[in-house]
Amino acid sequence: MHMAAQFTSHDESKEGITCVHLQQTNNGLRVASTNGHFAFRCVVPYGPLCSIIHDRAVDNSEMLLPAFAFKKKVAYAHKVIITNTGNGEAKFIGGRKDTMDMLETRPCKASEWSFPSHFDSLWPDPASMDNAPAAPVTVNADYMRIICDTAAKFSDNGLIKMHFADSAHSAMLLTTSMDDLRLEMLLLPVMVRA
Repeated sequence: MHMAAQFTSHDESKEGITCVHLQQTNNGLRVASTNGHFAFRCVVPYGPLCSIIHDRAVDNSEMLLPAFAFKKKVAYAHKVIITNTGNGEAKFIGGRKDTMDMLETRPCKASEWSFPSHFDSLWPDPASMDNAPAAPVTVNADYMRIICDTAAKFSDNGLIKMHFADSAHSAMLLTTSMDDLRLEMLLLPVMVRA
């Protein structure tokens, strides 16, 4: 969630994209975010890394959580427990090695705004990308820095795989992995006018 928070908008008038989006799926919990120019998504499988506590079956329910609760990393946090009843909060649990103590609590409540419904349709299939852009690709250096910093801090090997479409104006898919999780980042190219 700390990674996803880096990909949100800072513009308070766009509350729907100032949040980290959580969605229950049959495969796991999808964590996603965007600021409209670049995006992040990852599915955390249910199991030791992710559990949903309620009696209902997976219902594809969604929750938008304000990114401010996750922007700053909590040192040694292993788990986060999110409650969205009442005022809501994010409880960070962990410690050095295998210790599981309460580390920090931050306010965290669901947003009234919805996440873009077409979000998943924006992501290209890597197999359909030929990695041969027809012209040089121009990207926002600050967004690229955030992507590279995220991969350097959290990926298994610090490497990013770049998938290009056949157009310099198509979105680039950047992938890396962390603890068997596939992290996907989407970056829209900048249109440069002569």
